[in-house]
Amino acid sequence: MAQAATPLGEDDIQNFMKAMKPLQELGDKYDFENNEDGPSENLDLDEFSPMSHALENVKEHESYEEFKTIILQAGFSSPQQWASVGDRVLRAYTSLRIIEEMTPERIEEMLKSVEEVKKNQYLSPEIKKQLLESLSQTMTMKENISQSTKADQEALKPYLAKLERLFEEE
Repeated sequence: MAQAATPLGEDDIQNFMKAMKPLQELGDKYDFENNEDGPSENLDLDEFSPMSHALENVKEHESYEEFKTIILQAGFSSPQQWASVGDRVLRAYTSLRIIEEMTPERIEEMLKSVEEVKKNQYLSPEIKKQLLESLSQTMTMKENISQSTKADQEALKPYLAKLERLFEEE
């Protein structure tokens, strides 16, 4: 991920947003399955690459030429550039959402939950272990957000509200 050294540029972000609506319409036209909701709690955010995954899926699809036209019209030099920028936009967006959700109050609630799970005599040791691991992973997610995503987060902040509206339209 050498390209992550340079933060996302304004053009990258705007081109990505410009392509979103036409790509959503293309997806609706061909009834693509949207099974890439977000990174799972066990996934390292650095490995979250939904646009690269989508590109691999669409390469063999009958809509690929239409897809490619949309990408080029949005200002990207290639579908690969779109996927790379899109993965970075979504990683930064997801990171910002995680940071926003992990308020001190939320962390306090989770710590209380940990204590309740530990004290609960009705849970089996296996269930306790799973619940505690899940809570622990969720609480450490904020600290584990990669440094390479931080610059992209800053670049994305001015576009956050517009991106949220675009994602809601999906």
